[in-house]
Amino acid sequence: MLTRVLKRAAKPIEDAARAAAPVDTGALRASISTKIVRGSAGKAAYAAAKRGGASNEDAADAAYSANKAAAGAGLSAVARVSATAPHSVLVEFGTIRAAAQPFLGPALRSEGDAALANIKTDIAQEVAATAKRVAARAAKKVKIA
Repeated sequence: MLTRVLKRAAKPIEDAARAAAPVDTGALRASISTKIVRGSAGKAAYAAAKRGGASNEDAADAAYSANKAAAGAGLSAVARVSATAPHSVLVEFGTIRAAAQPFLGPALRSEGDAALANIKTDIAQEVAATAKRVAARAAKKVKIA
């Protein structure tokens, strides 16, 4: 649910960045995409254990313990709209010889507030739809039993 909501909210930002991206070969515009990155207490604990030199098994145990202790409180998700073309940073910020032609920053500034409002609305709708499905399933089970 969260991934779907974030992708839908990030779409206008991605579209605005594509529209504002300068086109020479089209590679920059084609490289603009959205990626959803999910995090948890377990992922952080696993990474910390591996940095500390722990084995895969020990790191997995640390991740399991952290997830169990967090009980869902440490979950997060981030929508990242980015351009992966090798020259995207040079175009966005410029170089000594070439002026900046920003496309990602302005897209975020123009569409960011609307994206946050869309996330709020979409999550409310998704939660209501999920509650309705759960209630329908529960009613169906009662009829069968």
